[in-house]
Amino acid sequence: MTTIQSLAGTLQVRPGLQRPHNLASDRRALAGVLLAGRSPAEAPHLLASLFTLCGHAHLLCATLALAAAQGQDTSASTAQRRALRRETARDHALRIGLDWPVELYVPGALPAWADSSHRSLRGCPWLAEAPRPEGDGTAWLADLLGTSPLAWLALWEREPAEWLAQWCERERGWLPALLHACAPLANRVLQPAPPLRVHGSPSDLCAFAAGLGTAFEATAPTWRGQCAETGTWTRLHESRAELPASAWERFGARIADLVRLSLPDASGRGGAGWLAAGALQTGIGEGLAWVETARGLLIHRARIDGRPADRRVAGYDVVAPTDWNFHRLGVVAHALERVPAEGREAGALLRILMAAYDPCVRFAVESRTVNAELPHA
Repeated sequence: MTTIQSLAGTLQVRPGLQRPHNLASDRRALAGVLLAGRSPAEAPHLLASLFTLCGHAHLLCATLALAAAQGQDTSASTAQRRALRRETARDHALRIGLDWPVELYVPGALPAWADSSHRSLRGCPWLAEAPRPEGDGTAWLADLLGTSPLAWLALWEREPAEWLAQWCERERGWLPALLHACAPLANRVLQPAPPLRVHGSPSDLCAFAAGLGTAFEATAPTWRGQCAETGTWTRLHESRAELPASAWERFGARIADLVRLSLPDASGRGGAGWLAAGALQTGIGEGLAWVETARGLLIHRARIDGRPADRRVAGYDVVAPTDWNFHRLGVVAHALERVPAEGREAGALLRILMAAYDPCVRFAVESRTVNAELPHA
């Protein structure tokens, strides 16, 4: 029986091998097949049901891309931006509270963090069914961080690595203790790829749309002939030019993103004004949309044809953060060359790397000795 998970595909990971042999994916470009001949009105909801992780972001991105293709208004509404903020913060809270205690666990470290993190999540306002008062998010974060979220963010923005180390050593909560325990492995330097910020320029977006399907495919994207990386550390509004040096600093960037989302709304700074989303018409009957998600930049391209009263989807492409970060020649593939296939630290190193870049599909390790497959992925 075909399942949504099987349709999404699997990443095959081979630690210790050279690129492009250490990373393979059987992810298929299903969006165009699923939406062919569908009306623009039903397409966004179909995509949200196909891409269950970040489904809210796919719904918004598809809505904007199809509106642009039809020459309609392409600005995200206040309600849409607040929904994106809420669901992205929810994704962060779940990954940090449910998955990190498993993925960042280092042999020999204390295993009690899962119980503490679950207790913390029970009070998380982003997981509540009904909207909670604006200040609840910052109050919950203050308890999680052991300090004022604004103060934490200010120190992070001044000197990320130094502050993260100080915080992990100083505070006694489960989250700083977890990051402190994994630091010796997670703090190993990674070779970054160029940051993906194609959504900062309309001309760049048009150039990207022109190359999609000709110079590169949606499942193996490149920008200006190179692989790129995307994540919470490549936000359009991120003022720091330097990329994080390690997986450990990328974990800090995810915490910082959650802090910014919990702040009051301010354009380019916090709340619903932090995440970038938009669209533009790139040709007759063609629209390109972008949405910043918990995992990085999501891009949709829609093509429609037919009379205005009976328009249908003629083509559709989805370029997800996983397609960038897990490109066979990309940043994760480069890091996998230095992950051992066996040894005491092999499994922990691989889990930490995968948690830092957070694929939206499951992964399987092709090795007799490394055991790093996780149930959530």
